[in-house]
Amino acid sequence: MTRPEEPSRPGENFEPYEEMRQIPIGVIMFAVALALWGGVLLYQSSYAVAVGRADETVLSPQSEQGLGLTGAKLFEANCTTCHQPGGEGVEFAIPPLDKSPFLAGGPEIAASILLRGIDGPIRVGDETFDGHMPSFASALDNAEIARLATYLQARFAGRKQAISGERVAALRREIADAGPFAGGQEIAARFDSSLSPQPEVKPLAGGMGISSGILELVNQGRGEVWSCSSCHGDRGQGADTVPRLAGLPADYIAKQLLDYTEGRRRNENMELVARSLSETEREGLGRYYASMRAASTARPSLGGNLERGRELVLSGDWSIGVPSCTSCHGPSAFGVTPGFPGLAAQHPSYTASQLAAWVSGERDNSRQKMMNVIANALNDRDRAAVADYLATLPPVPAPATTADEVKR
Repeated sequence: MTRPEEPSRPGENFEPYEEMRQIPIGVIMFAVALALWGGVLLYQSSYAVAVGRADETVLSPQSEQGLGLTGAKLFEANCTTCHQPGGEGVEFAIPPLDKSPFLAGGPEIAASILLRGIDGPIRVGDETFDGHMPSFASALDNAEIARLATYLQARFAGRKQAISGERVAALRREIADAGPFAGGQEIAARFDSSLSPQPEVKPLAGGMGISSGILELVNQGRGEVWSCSSCHGDRGQGADTVPRLAGLPADYIAKQLLDYTEGRRRNENMELVARSLSETEREGLGRYYASMRAASTARPSLGGNLERGRELVLSGDWSIGVPSCTSCHGPSAFGVTPGFPGLAAQHPSYTASQLAAWVSGERDNSRQKMMNVIANALNDRDRAAVADYLATLPPVPAPATTADEVKR
């Protein structure tokens, strides 16, 4: 009888394994059903969240019925820099909004001003303000202007008469090429004669009552020294890395010219010009440009984060030891005479270059040494953000300067 063969033993490198067995059909069906159930629950949940958010946007009193930023938020983002959070304005420079006759006249006036801006004197109460309010036609759409105008009228004039986005669109078409209002007189003539009497529109300051010698320096230069306007523009508006001078404090301009003369501030071109000037001429040029009004030609150009710039300019950042720009340079960055220049509407390339000069030590002509510390605390991104944001602000208004004051 033959013995059955014994099974062969596995080699020493053999790895045990278990043959694949089919998954029971019941388990597969249960897994598919579970996946489908989970998908339905996920869809229902996301739909419910979306509906809830939509309902919150439409029904919330803070949402202006889902149309975007509220009138209050639009006011905070676009108006408080100049008119201040309480609408109190800035003495001698920015008119208050509280009880303003221009708001009491109805939301169409406010909407039209937002669309066109103002470049001329207006009277609010017993004070006359002569400045430049920019147009918001490109910054805000029709619905936003409607909400902002309605909010301004309700808050500061106590009237709850609304204006629609459709009406703002019609106004936009009507006044598209009209340019800024030439002061309160034009606004009163167009909308409401009860806004009068408004101040007479006078020629722009900057040449009235200035001595012929100062005008010659500005427009023709002298000998081998070129004119001021050849670089700084015919109205002191500046360009790119050449600073805007219009509206800067007279004493500040005179000090910078003296610093160029005595080597405390360095720039080859300005040193040549400044050394040709007498003390009287430095002071005369300071008064000339301080009395000048010119529309802003500055635009954000450095790719800076405007929201970060706004934070630094208006609030500062104490986590890096930086106070707000406005704490020294005044409300709306209009400057504080004599030591703190206006920064509003300054060209971003110039502002950034000066911040960099404070960092490197190339510029070091401030007795307080504050800018040395502040500029060093800002990184490159922050400097670009501040410079770009300042370029979005309206220019410094011209002070009420008489011919006798300019001549002295």
